Amino acid sequence: MEKDFRYIELRVPPRRFENWERFLAATPEYSIGLEVIDDTPGRRGNHIHFDHHSGVVREATMSAAMQAYIAVRQGRLMQRWLPHQCPLPVYVWNADQDVCLASFILEYHELLEQFHSDPLLRWIVQFNNKIDVCGGLYPVDLAELVRNHFTWVFEPFREQRMIGKTEGDEGLVRLTIRRVCDRLEDLLQGRAGISPITTVPEILYTSPHGFVIADEKGDPNSRLVLAAQGHTNLISLVCRRKNGRYTYSVIRGSPYDEDTFQVAGLIQAFQAAEDLPDARIWGGSNLAAGSDSELGSSLPWTRLRDIAEAIVGEASRKYVTAAPRERRSPFGILVVMHPAETAKLHGLLHECGAEVFTASTCVEASRALHPGNSLRAIFSTRWLPDGGFRDLVEMGKRCPEPTPLILFLPQVDGGWIDLLEAGAFDLVVEPYRREKIERVIAELAPYTRAPSATEP
Repeated sequence: MEKDFRYIELRVPPRRFENWERFLAATPEYSIGLEVIDDTPGRRGNHIHFDHHSGVVREATMSAAMQAYIAVRQGRLMQRWLPHQCPLPVYVWNADQDVCLASFILEYHELLEQFHSDPLLRWIVQFNNKIDVCGGLYPVDLAELVRNHFTWVFEPFREQRMIGKTEGDEGLVRLTIRRVCDRLEDLLQGRAGISPITTVPEILYTSPHGFVIADEKGDPNSRLVLAAQGHTNLISLVCRRKNGRYTYSVIRGSPYDEDTFQVAGLIQAFQAAEDLPDARIWGGSNLAAGSDSELGSSLPWTRLRDIAEAIVGEASRKYVTAAPRERRSPFGILVVMHPAETAKLHGLLHECGAEVFTASTCVEASRALHPGNSLRAIFSTRWLPDGGFRDLVEMGKRCPEPTPLILFLPQVDGGWIDLLEAGAFDLVVEPYRREKIERVIAELAPYTRAPSATEP
């Protein structure tokens, strides 16, 4: 049987409040909003809104849960307000990780005092802050995330996210928050479990201008996988709706890509292309934005691709023209591996000056191998979910400029000559080290096309 909350009463309005004035007019004193107002966070009289989306500098604003944590532990919020109103009305509109954790902090404020120094709780609060500020696109150690029970704690949200939110889902939102709170309580009592990350997001499009479009398959862990692969700029297809509409997120994982991947300009253009121009479908902050999670977008991802390419491409050209001319590395490398294997190479390739594109299947690789990417080589494992390195060898031969394939193996035996005869340009065996990557790139240099004088 579902447990009741003692100190808070979750209220799920049919829609988010448009602004502070609507929230103040519709809610009683001592009300708390968790990411429920399309307006700035903060306090107005005896009302509080914990949020980090609208009207903020995202990278300088704490997550809603961290704001609640500071208010409870340092500000003694619950001790001050509960004598006036118990339970406190807490307004939520969804049940994402940040909202669930903030709800736990408010309801279990007494337990928080007892366990505030617990390393697992502190780790989850702090890590949620980093992930949420970056829109889920924070570079992580996936194994550590599983080992410290983060994915297990938020498994109820993952299950709800894969179902999708629709109108009238107030009960589902409350149930999801309750289940996450139960798991956080179990964590503090030493009863936590483990939930491995199994999702493999599909890269739908890799832009030559430094962003990807990916299908999350409805799994919020997809962004963690994409971040571990080194992606920083993302247009994410969150889910396809039964009514034919879509939910998207637009995320710039680094604030320093603002000159080229301009989130505000993108969502303004997406909004203008919608079938309901008078409805506010797109919104968000300077780092992370998206389409309305209930109304959804009418635009297929291919339409977003065309709009984004025009905007980001133009911004990139202006940035290159304005910036001092620096010769870019001649090596764009496509890494076609399982995300866990890609993670082993990504940092090494960047250290060697390579521009890295990623894929995890032959199908994704074929999409990435277009002339605009100027790829000089393919790094691959022997087997892929839908083929093998021989398929990639053939793809490389069909490119405008032949693209050699380097095979990465955990170990090698006497059959290595057969692999070279099958089309591999070279073999690299674990452990992967920078000197090995530098050697391969040096061997590729005379084989691949040198950039022209006019090429950026």
